Amino acid sequence: MMVLAGAWLSACASTGGSGGASAYLPPPIPEGKGRLNLQAAGINQLNFYVVDDATGDEVYEDMPRMSSHSPSGYDSGAETNRLTVDLPPGSYTVVVNTDIEDDVVIEDVKVLMGQENYANVRVGRFQVQFQGSSTMGSQMPFLIWDWNMSTILGRGMTSSEIRRFIVPEGRYKIRIENSSSGFDVIKPVEVNYGRITQVFITTQTQEETEPDQPQQD
Repeated sequence: MMVLAGAWLSACASTGGSGGASAYLPPPIPEGKGRLNLQAAGINQLNFYVVDDATGDEVYEDMPRMSSHSPSGYDSGAETNRLTVDLPPGSYTVVVNTDIEDDVVIEDVKVLMGQENYANVRVGRFQVQFQGSSTMGSQMPFLIWDWNMSTILGRGMTSSEIRRFIVPEGRYKIRIENSSSGFDVIKPVEVNYGRITQVFITTQTQEETEPDQPQQD
């Protein structure tokens, strides 16, 4: 089977020119529709749905990620792209769920017949890296707060694996607390579109004095 597969690939490669390259192009836009591409700065999968502005009906939904607000809901950067949808021409609202309770709503998105249409989703990613003692382990739950620490927006879990959490761009605070050991650290974090913000926490840092401006690495 491997020999046959190799022969097939060689045959495809030998076509050369535009014919060979066409195998890597996206499928054509269906007749009577336009194509909407969500641009999320390197993020390939989002939980989102699309509402027709004229009727108020939900016309498309894709929820490939773990449910929002789950500590298991994270982005690794290795996901296949699922941010393209073909729709009839019209005006739409796109609602994107993130890993916290705040959604990103994009209004008045125009889709034109036979054209590629683009909409920017103003989200970013952050990753929490925790270096703990042998008694505390390397995995710790954390809370995602608003900047004033008046509301818990979500929660997550640190890991030695790549776990990037998707949130609307903005300023947040991350808190890791372990009551049995007395460990309690709060870290400011600023999340920007198109950037992965790293948050480093170690057991040597206790009750830090927070800077006036959010820290970025």
